Amino acid sequence: MLTASQARDETLPKLSALVRLAQSSMGSKMAAYDAVGRRIGASGSWVRKFMGRQDTGLDGHVLHNIRTAYERLCSNIEAAADAAEATNALLREDLHAALRADRPAAARTPGGAPAAGAAPCRPGRPTAPALVRPDARPRVPGLPGAVDLTDLPLWRAANEEE
Repeated sequence: MLTASQARDETLPKLSALVRLAQSSMGSKMAAYDAVGRRIGASGSWVRKFMGRQDTGLDGHVLHNIRTAYERLCSNIEAAADAAEATNALLREDLHAALRADRPAAARTPGGAPAAGAAPCRPGRPTAPALVRPDARPRVPGLPGAVDLTDLPLWRAANEEE
């Protein structure tokens, strides 16, 4: 059984996180209170009072809505973190493949899948190929580091996919 003070202590950090997120996207704390209040089925005034630890009641449906909104926020953050990690893993793999001297850069098939016989290391590639943009600095032949962009393995791989 959950007492009223335990419910308040458990709910306050979750509600605060929802308000902080709404405030960062809206820019106004008062507008954030109203937006969160609408989302959880309460008024912006109730949200302000609850966060200020004033004497407000905590209805069961409001408690449920706060928990649901907070869990949804957490799952969205986790999904974004997983997507960023997957993208980083793809970039790391491409970088390592380009830097390895014993493996040719054209070991991949044009569709971006691993070459025949190679075991896949990840679930899949993004639907849109990464764009390679050359920098605007002029390259002076004969200087160290002056390499034509078309000689880079990632440049060749990106142009073969098109």
